[in-house]
Amino acid sequence: MTNSVEILGSFQDKRAETPASEATLTLDCADMLQHWRRVSLSSDFLARYYTFYFPYREKAKGRISRETAENSISFVLNELIENTAKYSNTAETAVRVRVLLLEGAILLEVSNSVSQALADEFLASMREVLSGNSEELYISRLESNLQKAKSDSGLGFLTLINDYKIGLGFRFEKTGREVCRVTVQADMSCEEA
Repeated sequence: MTNSVEILGSFQDKRAETPASEATLTLDCADMLQHWRRVSLSSDFLARYYTFYFPYREKAKGRISRETAENSISFVLNELIENTAKYSNTAETAVRVRVLLLEGAILLEVSNSVSQALADEFLASMREVLSGNSEELYISRLESNLQKAKSDSGLGFLTLINDYKIGLGFRFEKTGREVCRVTVQADMSCEEA
């Protein structure tokens, strides 16, 4: 990363509309690693809270149902929070989680601090994820993982793209000499597919 800020994918720095609801949660990655269950508890709590903005299945006309919203939000947030907990490797251990309810979408945002070296690796990996055929890349990385027992392949992000139709955006910001704040946004449509 050569600039102090680098944007990748469909990251929305400024929003045209005011959110109908916004929740922010700050977690400690060391605490989550020690008590791993807190990752899913945090994801489930936020998902459950936001499901009440969605209609039950019988009344969901053109929008995703309450049940679908809860499962999707929980899965996506869990994936994002897990990654920040696993890969935070600096003295700054705060993980920030934001959920914004917009007119036609929910924007899920998670950020953490990582070393510059890890940020550069992640940036290169996400460039590949966003520029290639996500389904072919998923199969290729899955096969590679089976052969090498590799865990940092980007399969989670590929699952979000392929199975949940999530638009991903990334913001890499240098905050120190060898430290970078990475923010991942997942844009989830509220409209029925």
